[in-house]
Parts: sequence; structure tokens; C-alpha cells
Amino acid sequence: MPLNPLLNTFNDWRICLWLGVPLSYGLTWVCTGYILCAPNEATTRFIRDNVKELFELDLGEYIYLGPFLYERTDNGTLILHTGAFIGLGIISTTIVSSFVIVLLFGYLCYDRINKLVETTSASVKFRKLQKQLFYALVIQTLIPFILMHIPAAIMFAFVFLDIDLGIYSAVVSMTIAIYPAVDPIPTLVIVESYRKAICRKLHSPLLESAVVFEESQAESVLNTKLGALQMRSICYICADE
Repeated sequence: MPLNPLLNTFNDWRICLWLGVPLSYGLTWVCTGYILCAPNEATTRFIRDNVKELFELDLGEYIYLGPFLYERTDNGTLILHTGAFIGLGIISTTIVSSFVIVLLFGYLCYDRINKLVETTSASVKFRKLQKQLFYALVIQTLIPFILMHIPAAIMFAFVFLDIDLGIYSAVVSMTIAIYPAVDPIPTLVIVESYRKAICRKLHSPLLESAVVFEESQAESVLNTKLGALQMRSICYICADE
């Protein structure tokens, strides 16, 4: 299979363009939060009582960033904060684009790995390893969807609909925080060599029992073969006599 010409971009200055993609996403979030979703008087009035009730924190004990889209005045007039609306739209666009990029390149990896396994003349062990890496890739692709994209998309959707989630909005912060810890687990569990190394390091009873069973089974087979050889030797001796 011919190499993709894009691989050459990792060997010269163009690698900076690849590294610039996540940096640009992060910079977009920072600028959007600091400029368009910065603290203001209207947002402070809206969240002051809620934060005091839910978290028992006074205004000077915390800082915040976040879009406040709709403000209702005392006479019932609805005010749309355009800057915050644009900021939330930009952040939503980054989430959707990230979602599309992960799906696209995940499918391309799936297609290439399948073609590689089908066309290669490598050993069965190599094919098995490629499948294990592919399954790990699939699960590692699902993890950010479950822990980051879906919770954030749901929260933003409720903000657009002017529905207050209250304390349940903290779930997003919790799922994002545990993502780095969960992300490497599929590779460590699915790839056989890693899994066995971890079980040996932790002295897993399940693995030890499996090893003992295999050793006893091998010893039983060996004893059976030795017994058969001994019987065959006796038969040969009797025949010679």
C-alpha cells in the first residue's frame, strides 16, 4: 500500500501546522470565554442567589465565566445578550467540528487497518495485535464522546433553550475531569501484552489460577505421554523376548 504524501508533512516545518490545530481550538475557547463570556453585571445578578443557595458561596469567594443569553427585566421584557450568544455559538461550533473530525478520521483509521490486515502477509500474532489496537482505538474514540462532547452539547442546548439545570450542570466539570484518567484504560485492558503485564504486576488471582491450571494441564499431558511411551517400551521389550 503506497504511503500517503501527508506523512511527509511530519518531517519538516509543516508539522507546526498539525500542532497548531489543537492550540487554535484552545485559543478559541480562551478568547471566547474571556471576551464574549466574561463576568458582567447582568450575569452576576442572575447567578448570585443561585450560587449562594446551592454552594453556600458569597460573590467574593468565586470567579466565573459563562454565557448569559436571556435576561428578563422586572416588567417582563426579554433582553438578548448578543455577545454571549455569539460566544456560545462559537464554542458550539468547535464542539461540532471536533465531533466531525473524530468521526471522519476514526473511520479512515478503521478502513486503513482493515486493508492492512487483509493485504499483509504477516503472522497471526501481528494480525491479532492490529485488531486489538483497532478495538482500543474505537473505545478511546467513544470515551471523549461520552465524557466530554455529549455532556457539553446537552448543557449548551439547555442554555440555548433558557432552561436552568442548577446543580446538575456540575456533572460536565466532573466528566471532563475524569477523562484523562479513563482514556488509557482501553489500551491497557484490550492489548494482551499490557493486560498480562498488569495482572502479573498486581498478582491477579484470576491470572495466577489460570497459570496454575495451564501448568497442571500441561503436567497431566506430559505424564500421559510418558506413560504411553513407557507402555510402548514394555510392549517392544515383550515382543523382542
